[in-house]
Amino acid sequence: MINKSLVMISNAEPYAHKYYNNKIVQEKQPGGLTTGLDPLMQDLDNSVWVAWARGEADFEVTDKNNSIKVPDENGYKLKRISLDKTEENGFYYGFSNQTLWPICHNFITKANFSPINWQIYKNVNKKYAKAALAEINGDEMIWVQDYQLSLVPKYIREENPEAKIAHFWHIPWPPFEIFNTIPWRREILAGLLAADLIGFHTKNQAKNFIETARKNGAEVNYNNKSDFIGVIDYNNHKTQVIALPLGIDFNGLNKKAKSKEVKGKAEDLKKYYSANRLLVAVDRLDYTKGITQRLQAIDKLLEKYPEYKEEITLIQRIAPSRVHIPEYEEMENEIDRTIGDINGRYQTADWQPIVYYKGSVPQDELLPYFLAADAALITPLIDGLNLVAKEYIAVKENGQLILSEFAGAANQLEGAIFTNPYDIDATAEAIAKAISSKAKVKQARYEQMLKIVKKQDINWWRDKFLKTWDDIYDK
Repeated sequence: MINKSLVMISNAEPYAHKYYNNKIVQEKQPGGLTTGLDPLMQDLDNSVWVAWARGEADFEVTDKNNSIKVPDENGYKLKRISLDKTEENGFYYGFSNQTLWPICHNFITKANFSPINWQIYKNVNKKYAKAALAEINGDEMIWVQDYQLSLVPKYIREENPEAKIAHFWHIPWPPFEIFNTIPWRREILAGLLAADLIGFHTKNQAKNFIETARKNGAEVNYNNKSDFIGVIDYNNHKTQVIALPLGIDFNGLNKKAKSKEVKGKAEDLKKYYSANRLLVAVDRLDYTKGITQRLQAIDKLLEKYPEYKEEITLIQRIAPSRVHIPEYEEMENEIDRTIGDINGRYQTADWQPIVYYKGSVPQDELLPYFLAADAALITPLIDGLNLVAKEYIAVKENGQLILSEFAGAANQLEGAIFTNPYDIDATAEAIAKAISSKAKVKQARYEQMLKIVKKQDINWWRDKFLKTWDDIYDK
């Protein structure tokens, strides 16, 4: 375990300050990173978390250096960065989510190669690096998170050549032929390869990255160890690459799911919906999630197996995402039309095949839905990992998981029923298999997944990454 000071740098902040009843309140932000890394930061001395502030009262509580101690005055320093609308649109909605996001998810035709957005992205990455450099005094370890901040390692290294830097890339890394369509590909690679250690969720993603670096002039050496994939030598600097899938707070979720309150809400949900079997799907609104294809699979299931009419209901929850991008509004309209068409053809006075909820909800409010559902439909067209699949397994006592073979989690959860989400018939058959399998078969599948999710949790991921990082400097 790391025993030095840590400078964490991420797009999103772990805590936000908002107005509530004319008072400023602090809210812990949801997400796997906050869950896993906030306790670590609290345990370390003189650690700092640098992040973009988006809470409406964030700067009402900070000092002259835009910093505040969280979660209380005995905690660590949260240093907040402010972005104006031009920076927000160019950096976040622009280059991060209209260039890197579609390219890394293999959607080349959706990519926007705007030079203006690229310039803003660079400037904002410099702003992050400058904020972090102001907090670096000597032996700190600097951990950069995700695709929004790919240039930060290089900008820090230029000012502090001896800095100890790691980066974790939380979305897929595509084949080099796709990544190389980005006009500024070498600058992005140079940014990342200034880190001493880079982590990805799966071996394939890590190997794609190494091959991309090789095709762009780096020297590479592969390794056959389980999670250590290889070393890249670029600009006289060596970068180690590992594959390490992010875990969840298994114990915390499992404990909550066993509470009387959650169990009671789950029973109420089962009574409320007239179907004997409930399916659940939880997604952000995004073209990578395969939502329309999933809905079409429900349609195909009911067409092919009429006996499932009034027998099953899919509860589909979708959280809004990137609402400022017109394509996402069009996607939402398409989902509305598809659900309306399917329900219009099959529903009865007492039953709907698809129940659709829009809007973000706290994780705790999802737990009763997970607990009530007989199966979860996690069928993205591509996903770096997908934590919802693991959360569902942690909450259930015997649940079936229909999982896209293109989700990173498919590399771990071998007890799932895998499907190609592009194959509507195959997904319909996977749903039928999940419903109709014998109890012993279902239990065996579930226990196989449970073992992995429980063992390889968020603490396992965090500690293993930090141990690998520490080992680099001990050699």
